[in-house]
Amino acid sequence: MDTFADINHYDHAQRGWVNWAIGRIDAEGARTCETNLRPLQIPGAPQVDVYLKDESTHPTGSLKHRLARSLFLYALCIGSIGPSTTIVEASSGSTAVSEAYFARLSQVTVRCCHAPHNKCCQGRTY
Repeated sequence: MDTFADINHYDHAQRGWVNWAIGRIDAEGARTCETNLRPLQIPGAPQVDVYLKDESTHPTGSLKHRLARSLFLYALCIGSIGPSTTIVEASSGSTAVSEAYFARLSQVTVRCCHAPHNKCCQGRTY
């Protein structure tokens, strides 16, 4: 088994957990669907069409929500995340919030560290 992999793909119990975790993340993706686009009217420039992406509609309210979803799915598929994995995220905010959300969905532990100070984030629970 690859030294970076946390699971053995030939173990039916571990493979079953991976399939379960992928199913939960896929189901979440189906619920959140597309990011809404909001038109913005610019006074004096009616010929200019401006749209804003409303990322607040995601469960985490973060623009990093889709990125975190993709990272988790990829890591699950290649065997880097298993049921006993602890995810460590050095982030200043929105990526850590989104990764904590997907860690909770897949029932793995996540430790978020505020990068500039290298201190583990506290007070936010998912």
